[in-house]
Amino acid sequence: MTAREPLPKISVAMCTYNGERFLAEQLDSILNQTYKNIELVIVDDLSTDGTLLLLEEYARRDGRIRVIRNGQNIGFVRNFEKAMGECSGRFIALADQDDIWFPEKIEVLHNEIGENWLIYSEISPVDFEGNLIGESFPNVNRLEGRCPLALMLNNCVTGHASLIKQELLLVAMPAMSNMPFHDQWLAIVAASRGKLKASDKVLSYYRQHENNTVWKTKSKRIEAKYLKTLRDVERVCHFIRAVLEADILVGDDKELLEEFYAYYSRYNKVFYNFKLRSFLKKHGDTFLALFRQQEKYRRRICRGKWYFIFLAFW
Repeated sequence: MTAREPLPKISVAMCTYNGERFLAEQLDSILNQTYKNIELVIVDDLSTDGTLLLLEEYARRDGRIRVIRNGQNIGFVRNFEKAMGECSGRFIALADQDDIWFPEKIEVLHNEIGENWLIYSEISPVDFEGNLIGESFPNVNRLEGRCPLALMLNNCVTGHASLIKQELLLVAMPAMSNMPFHDQWLAIVAASRGKLKASDKVLSYYRQHENNTVWKTKSKRIEAKYLKTLRDVERVCHFIRAVLEADILVGDDKELLEEFYAYYSRYNKVFYNFKLRSFLKKHGDTFLALFRQQEKYRRRICRGKWYFIFLAFW
């Protein structure tokens, strides 16, 4: 009988910034995982509250924790890039500072990842006190396999729900700092190789509060609709250009994305983007698979600047 192979080390990459309010509960949920061979690498982005003192207290009590403090504020994407670069485990789990992990989270994702580069679980949103909200987040379809172009307009993979392999970082890391969201970029790279997997298990609570990076409390719109839409279009166009420049897409994906960009970027020039609509009628399952009402979304994104300006007078 051969000895049982030891479980591989799994690194948890956490980024903190003024997160003292919820941090202890998150740290406890990570350190009490049923999967024991972990290290917790925490990079603090120059917090000005009691975050760093709390981290140092936890590090004194648990040798699995390593705390790094930045010399200057670098923002959450570069902070996660740095944290992942400091990880030594074969697998890396991403952690925000304010969520709550179920005890079996790492163990379940490790058991299910298989040959994939990234696996992500379901999550349950809670309010700032930890009470279940009863909403789904993100409110889109959950994708897996080879589907990178479907992740360009929105994202179904939240970072704190993910477990990734080091192989993914080798491909994704060179362009990471050029991306607006690290988790969306990691998902696209994994999906470009058909190595994205969706677990059907709820394994964490996602806390909604006023300081969330992605999900913020809704506020009243005070600017013109065409300006808000223009800003959204410009953001997506910038992201598409960054993905194309990263040169990670394979097969026909790069040519399809370039064609989509040529039509999508005409927002500022048209009343209604009929060329984009025709393109998406043909390639809807490729670009719009995230959306539960594809036709409704297609109609919306084909409205140009002059549509909103003209209808504002009616």
